[in-house]
Amino acid sequence: MRYNINARFIYDATDGTLTLPQSDEPDSQLSLTASALFNYFLRHSEVVSREDVLKKVWDDNGLTSSNSNLNQYLSMLRKTFRHYGVDNIIVSVSRGYLQRNPDVIIEPLDDAPPVLPPDIVAEPAPVEPEAVAPRSAHARGMCWYMAGACLLAIALLLVAFSLVGVTETRPIALTRISHSQCELLASDEMLRSVSGEAYGKNFDEVRQRLNVACKPGERFLFFYGDRLETNGLGRVFLAHCAMHEDNPFSYCDNYFYYSWKP
Repeated sequence: MRYNINARFIYDATDGTLTLPQSDEPDSQLSLTASALFNYFLRHSEVVSREDVLKKVWDDNGLTSSNSNLNQYLSMLRKTFRHYGVDNIIVSVSRGYLQRNPDVIIEPLDDAPPVLPPDIVAEPAPVEPEAVAPRSAHARGMCWYMAGACLLAIALLLVAFSLVGVTETRPIALTRISHSQCELLASDEMLRSVSGEAYGKNFDEVRQRLNVACKPGERFLFFYGDRLETNGLGRVFLAHCAMHEDNPFSYCDNYFYYSWKP
C-alpha cells in the first residue's frame, strides 16, 4: 500500500520506503518499528492513548514496550518527515494522548484503503494548572540548561557502563574530532580503543542510516561497541545536538541501538 504524504513524498507501507515525487528509486527507508508505528496512525486517525499505541505496536508483536521507546520512535518519525517538509506528523493532544496531524494531507495510491479524516471525539478534560508566578527568561533558560545537562549526563553514564563493564562512576572526558563540516565529540576511552579513521567511518555509516546530515552548526556525540567494527551485533549511541554558546547541550535527539547490524 502506498500513500502520498502532503504531496512531498510517497510512503510505501509494505517496506517502509520513502520516495520523492517523479522518482522511481526510494530516497530513504523507515526502520521496522518506525514503519509499524506510522502504519498504526494511518489506520487510527482519531485521538489515541499512549497505552493503546504501546500495546498494538510493541506488546502485540512480542516486543518490550516502554514510554522511552515510544518517545524515541516518535522523535525519529517527526525528524524524518520534517526532512521532507512535513512538520509534526504526530502531535500530542494532551497528557498521555496522541493523534496524527489532521493538517497533513494523506492520499492513498494504488488500491490502498482511503485514509479517513480524524473522527470527532471527546478529548479528556484538561487539568487546570496551579497558578504560579511567571518566571523570568533567565530562570527558564537555567531550567532548560539543567534538564539538558542532567539527561545527557545520565545517557553518557549508561553508555559508558555498557561499553567498559565497570560500576565505578567516573567523569567522561570528550575530545573534538575534525570530521567533515560538523562537530564530532568522542570520549577519550572510545578513541583509545579504535582508530580515528574507523571511528569516523562508523559514525558516517550510522548517521547516513538515520538520514541525519553532517553540516556546519551540528554537534554529535557518538559511541559504539567493538562488534560494530566487525559487522556484528553491537550497541550504538548517537546524540545529535543543537549548538549554542551558552548551553552546548540544550537540545539533543538521542538514538540508541542495542542490536545494531550495518
